[in-house]
Amino acid sequence: MSAELDRLFEPGALAARAWRLQVESPLVEWDRLVSLNGPVTEGWTAAMASRNVSIDVRVHEDANGVPVLEGELSATLRCVCQRCLEEMEFDLRARPKLFFGRADQLGDAASAAGFEHCELEPGATLRQVLEDEALLSVPAFPVHVRSEECGMLAAKLAELEPAEGGDKSSSPFAVLAELKPKN
Repeated sequence: MSAELDRLFEPGALAARAWRLQVESPLVEWDRLVSLNGPVTEGWTAAMASRNVSIDVRVHEDANGVPVLEGELSATLRCVCQRCLEEMEFDLRARPKLFFGRADQLGDAASAAGFEHCELEPGATLRQVLEDEALLSVPAFPVHVRSEECGMLAAKLAELEPAEGGDKSSSPFAVLAELKPKN
């Protein structure tokens, strides 16, 4: 089914057929998503080889006959928690809703339904379009859902006592206020 993902994406032709794709695709075939998992090592290769991206998308015409894509992608990625700096599993869920008509055709109803105007790059494949949408769903600073799941570094930082004269509840900018010249 990777052939369906890597074929030239033509939303108009697919929408005319009310096309749908439900498939599991190996994560290793998604270069930009794989790059989020950090440097490639032997252990990494073994772990990633068994992971998939689940895809359920359909391309159809809206009420005005304009092609739209909607669906869901999901995958489990490995990334670094930005709170404790340890590896963590991140469950990616992307729900693209793309409108392929002219920007002025995107009505209020489609906009309210969450559709975004999309202009395809020449030669774009469905995989590229879906990977773009998946990457937009990744948080800029991934962290464990609960701080209790964080590793040792976060626990040690939480136990640190404030510096001399410092107050745990004081603003980190309080020191700057003291340094500012008084007029």
